[in-house]
Amino acid sequence: MKYKWMIDEVSSYLYGYLKDGVIQIDSFIHKANFSIDRLQDLLKLRFIKNKRTIIFMNSLEEGLASIKSSTDSNKLESYYEVRGEVLWQETLHRRLQTNLKDRYRFITRETERTFNTDENLVLKELLVKLNNYCFDDQFLTIFTSRPWYEEVVHNRRFVEMALYNNVYVSRIEQRNVSDRTINKVKSHRKKIYREAAHLLFFIRKIERGDFTFDQLSDVLHEFFIIPTNEDVLFELYWIVQILKQQENITYYIMDGTNSQVASWANEEFDVHLYHNSTGSNLVKFHIHSDELADNANTYLIHEMQSFHQNNKLTKTFFNIDKSLSYWRGRPDILIEKVNRKTNKLVELVIGEVKNTQSIGYASQGLSELIDYMHLVKNNHGHYLIETNVPIKGLLCVGAIELREVEKENVKVLSLFNKEIVLL
Repeated sequence: MKYKWMIDEVSSYLYGYLKDGVIQIDSFIHKANFSIDRLQDLLKLRFIKNKRTIIFMNSLEEGLASIKSSTDSNKLESYYEVRGEVLWQETLHRRLQTNLKDRYRFITRETERTFNTDENLVLKELLVKLNNYCFDDQFLTIFTSRPWYEEVVHNRRFVEMALYNNVYVSRIEQRNVSDRTINKVKSHRKKIYREAAHLLFFIRKIERGDFTFDQLSDVLHEFFIIPTNEDVLFELYWIVQILKQQENITYYIMDGTNSQVASWANEEFDVHLYHNSTGSNLVKFHIHSDELADNANTYLIHEMQSFHQNNKLTKTFFNIDKSLSYWRGRPDILIEKVNRKTNKLVELVIGEVKNTQSIGYASQGLSELIDYMHLVKNNHGHYLIETNVPIKGLLCVGAIELREVEKENVKVLSLFNKEIVLL
């Protein structure tokens, strides 16, 4: 497999990469001591994609055809109206207590069919939870468009149909059944109830945070997803080289909504590492065209005229409203070092990654990196390079021989030179 050496190294560290890609099964987890944000979400993802869960959802239509009910018998005292079987001995006894001549008072037994059996209550609770996982869970719904999530999307309709269209299920009350009841139903003779009890048992353990290190290792192993874009994999490779230098790391699940990869800390500072991101609200990679509007420089005057004419004609020809932002940036790697007490930025590392062996393309990456370093602003809109906050630049490239690897505040790394000392 191409880049297998890189895949193995990246998957050893980045446990929760869930962006578009393909599931990598032969990844390895070498570290025993790690902390990962939102592990419970990963376990939910593993549960909903599990073959046993999929088979259960797929079998609901057939399994619910023989759903079990029981009968409840209730004694009622009624006046005039008689419902059910009249219990004459108890009726006469009651009349004797009240008014013997009262011929309109009756004690009756009413028998009613009920679906609120232990096994049905377990089934109903599971269906409600599955439906929430399949349709409402904010984390899980992120993946509905991913090819590796197709089985869930295809089979979740059976859960919805069972919960909202099945007349028998609708007659089951929604209750929070005891663990003891769940364990009892695990040995039910009907498969649908046995499976429901086992799956509900697993869900309960996930929601309680009751899981072992081996289970965590398994789920992290299963859901490291190799990016289909080789450039993204190359970016993650260099992120791993940075992480190797750190201790007590907390990893974050990169699911497309979160771009923070990891964080670490010492007694005074918190450090946050981002991938393909503009980082936190402490920095801005954005230049508005208004900043150049009053400039007297002839070149910039023409540059702004070109910018605005382009916006105008794009609207005329294509009916597209273009942004008034003159420049926006999103670095491949961004590391913010923050004072924990003041929440102020004390150092910034910006990284640009080029998956190339071409010196020309690598030099283009250097140009982009220098732009980032000069144009990044703080949260007050001031150019960071004009403040006392140090900015370091990091250019990561492929197998290129370098004359120099470090100059001023910029360092260049290649596959021949991986020595990273940043913060």
